[in-house]
This record gives sequence, structure tokens and C-alpha cells, in this order.
Amino acid sequence: MERSDSNWYLVYTKPRNEDAVSYKLNNAGFQILNPKIMERKFYRRKLTELISPLFPSYVFVKFDRLRDYHLIRYTRGIKNVLGNDQGPSAVPDNIIGSIVSRLDKGILTIRQNFEPGDRVLIKGGPFEGFEAIFEKEMQGIERVSILLKAINIRVVVDAGMLSRI
Repeated sequence: MERSDSNWYLVYTKPRNEDAVSYKLNNAGFQILNPKIMERKFYRRKLTELISPLFPSYVFVKFDRLRDYHLIRYTRGIKNVLGNDQGPSAVPDNIIGSIVSRLDKGILTIRQNFEPGDRVLIKGGPFEGFEAIFEKEMQGIERVSILLKAINIRVVVDAGMLSRI
């Protein structure tokens, strides 16, 4: 249900309660923004894709401050609505629009873009800790060609294993 006199507010949840709070408030008819991020990280020494909250312990909720604040504030899983002594502080629509514009199906994907000649550090695999020179992206998902400086050979690795020096 769209409320014409509503604003977006930032709600602080209990740890790992973003999804539960979003579900409850969405079912109550509120607009919710609970953006996620997909990252490629090493988990147990293996490169994996993880989806986690973009803002851990926070969700954005659109509500009428006078009519709905008490209901929002005392929803199970919510610690607080961010604001000051005068009450909750509205989040400008352009900030919400900026976040939404970067999402694809509610998920933001982080991918580093390297340029040929960039110095990179290998973060995993058999060449972990070695410095290299980025050469080019390859066909296929997340594969890149680098020049391994220490032994002067060309290696193809997963782009998620690299960080810019």
C-alpha cells in the first residue's frame, strides 16, 4: 500500500534479522529496501560466491512518521529507527534511488575492473602471495590472464583471486 505522506527511514535491526524484519514489514504493507551484495570471497580456503546484506543490521522502510512510527519501532527484531532527539530522520529519495539503480534483482555484484598493466596480488590458489601484471580478460566467467613476475610466465586465473596493489 503506497502512502503519499511517507518517507524512507533507516531501521536498525538485531544482528542477522534483516530478512525477518523485511518479511514482517512487507507483509504489513510497507515498502522495504533490504539490498544484498554478492561477493567472491575465500571461505574455508575455497573461492565462493556469498550473498550477504549490503548494510548488515539495517533495512530501509518507507512509512508515515506520525501514523506508523510506533508500529515500526516495536516490531520484533528492530532495535531502533535512526534519528535524533526530534525523532526518526528521513533518508532522501535520491539516496534510495541511487542504491536501487545499482541493484539487479535486489543484489549488488562487486567486481574489480583491472586495466592491462595493473600490478596485482594473487590472493589464493597455488600462486597465493605472488605479484603479477594484469594482462587481459579471457573468454569465460571471471577468467583473466596475468603475467607472473617472479617466474616470468603467463597464467590464467579467476579474477576473484586478484587484488590491485
